[in-house]
Amino acid sequence: MGHATRWPQRLIAADGEERAWRRRCVERVLELAQHLDKPDRLLLEQVYRHGLSAAELELITGMGRRRLQRRIARLTKRIQQREFRLLTQRAELVPRDCLAVGRRFFLQGRSLRDTVRLTGLTLHQVRQRIRTIRTLAQAIG
Repeated sequence: MGHATRWPQRLIAADGEERAWRRRCVERVLELAQHLDKPDRLLLEQVYRHGLSAAELELITGMGRRRLQRRIARLTKRIQQREFRLLTQRAELVPRDCLAVGRRFFLQGRSLRDTVRLTGLTLHQVRQRIRTIRTLAQAIG
């Protein structure tokens, strides 16, 4: 006999909670993405705000789907790092001499060599500042 399936209330509540949790995660990603360079921010907004898939973005940007997927994954991972949160939300705690390195290495995702070139510091100095930021981020949580 055809009758409507009755879902246990517990499952319905869990589904609603999961949606709310996902919504909070997406809002958090979009909030942190505001600190990225414009092309990176726009890419994450297309995915998380507008719901475009990598295949759809491939048609728009001309970049390969796998390349886009990797880039989105790297950007999402970067903005969830402790160091990224420290530099965007608690930058006043970071020593002044570490800020330029932190912005380039953690916020912009530059390589160690690019950071050296752009800051004019030595490789040793850049590594020291990165270590300082990581230690501070770990201590703060």
